[in-house]
Amino acid sequence: MAIVNTLKIYEDLRTKLQDEPAKAIAETIERSLEEYRENQKEFLVTKTEFRETIANLRAELIKWMFIFWIGQIGVITGILFAYFKK
Repeated sequence: MAIVNTLKIYEDLRTKLQDEPAKAIAETIERSLEEYRENQKEFLVTKTEFRETIANLRAELIKWMFIFWIGQIGVITGILFAYFKK
């Protein structure tokens, strides 16, 4: 990501514009960049939370799969015992 130097922007604008408009534009760009940085930080926090949630859900899913498999083995064993007992 390119680093934007607002002082350089201000100096470049000042050569073409008057001092006040150049300063206003440079400050607006600085505020926009700061908002962008804050949004990026929020996005990264959200992304981390999603990764944690997905990891927890994977563990929970694996746990329930084993419980289901054990239950299925128990049912099949019971059916086989009942069938061969006759």
